Amino acid sequence: MTPRKTGPGTTMRVAAAQLAAHDLDDAATALAEALAAVAEAGRAGAELCVLPEATYPAYVLGSAAAARAVIAQGPDPVAAFADAARRASCAVVVGLALDGPPGLENRGLENAALLIDATGVVRIRAAKRFLWHFDHAWFVPGRQGKISRGIGILVCADARLPEIGADLAARGARIIANPTAWVTATPPPEGTNSQAEFLWRVRALENGAVAIAATKVGTEAEAVIYAGRSQIVAADGEVVALASATEPELLVADVEVPGGPRRRLPTRPAPARMRTRDAAPTRPMLRPGFVQVAVLTDDDLLARLEGHAVDLAVGPSGVLRSGAVGGAKLNVATFAGDELLDPAPARAAAFAGAEFLVWIARRVSTGLVEAVARTRALENRVFVLLWQPAATGGPCVIDPNGAVVARSAGPRFAVEAACLRAAAATKVMAPGTDPWDAATAPGVARNAFGP
Repeated sequence: MTPRKTGPGTTMRVAAAQLAAHDLDDAATALAEALAAVAEAGRAGAELCVLPEATYPAYVLGSAAAARAVIAQGPDPVAAFADAARRASCAVVVGLALDGPPGLENRGLENAALLIDATGVVRIRAAKRFLWHFDHAWFVPGRQGKISRGIGILVCADARLPEIGADLAARGARIIANPTAWVTATPPPEGTNSQAEFLWRVRALENGAVAIAATKVGTEAEAVIYAGRSQIVAADGEVVALASATEPELLVADVEVPGGPRRRLPTRPAPARMRTRDAAPTRPMLRPGFVQVAVLTDDDLLARLEGHAVDLAVGPSGVLRSGAVGGAKLNVATFAGDELLDPAPARAAAFAGAEFLVWIARRVSTGLVEAVARTRALENRVFVLLWQPAATGGPCVIDPNGAVVARSAGPRFAVEAACLRAAAATKVMAPGTDPWDAATAPGVARNAFGP
């Protein structure tokens, strides 16, 4: 890889190969199609091609033993992709199910990802650290990979923890590759995935890095639906290439890879109790009932809400009303301007027990305000009350799933929503998938924002 100089950064032609899903018993077809995609990327002049998570032998394995049995039939997938990279003169990032590296073979099957350079040499081996749902049935948690030639790798659900991307960027990654398997509960194009919809763009923006995600389309094992929408995102969060939700395809784009020191985002110090390496996140108490919230385009609309039993009200000047609900005070943290472009302040507030984040987003230096707000809600499992000018979308309320549940209907309006308080106390994202546990697990995401 020799990026072309264009000024403060460099220009690189990159590719993301969106592949059709195949069941484990059709792994040979999956391998052949992936190798063909690498060849196509090389013909298109790409210097780097990213392929999906568990490109080979499959993602839905059933068991580690079943995967090993298929892999044992050959060919060696690492050798196959190394040969493809050499032939295409194109570096490859590919997701593979692999037993541990030399010396660690007996630790279990990893959801691994490799960077193989254009000469066929493996430069990075990383493995998924934040295992998602049934990943636990056949994979063991992985470890971070090194940074090579400005490239870092995370795998799928790793992107849901802001610490993992931040760690890659802090160690020098200017391109973050994400071999992923974005799933959805309903068939696309209606069905989507939060990473594809908004989160992946925010990871590029907050880390000042090009972000390349390659996923699958179709179904696997008669149980999983893939969302598609592989994407190449510039370091400012702009999507420069986006795949369909349903069809295999190769995305190719020229991107500017940032050069020089990583840009610093506005931030604020973490609460004192979160500054030690032994600090553990606080889980809000599981409380019954709803909190009635309102976000007002104008402060003087508060008078219109008499009789509405509003517990938490926000306007352009900040929090206008915050009381106790069921005898328990609301835990609210307030931010302004660019502060939430950095994930660290919101994370610190959530780890200190915040249930509601209030963001007065006036004069923010990106057009991705709502995407950022939805990401902060989702990654922290909190409600976000976003005030922004009508010209950029107006006020809204976002739930802990990152969904906008209420929005302004005009330039002068009081947005209201009933927020189930327990939703901000339940940090689990999927069965067996708890980001608060991951945040305190050594080697997963702990302290990636520093002491």
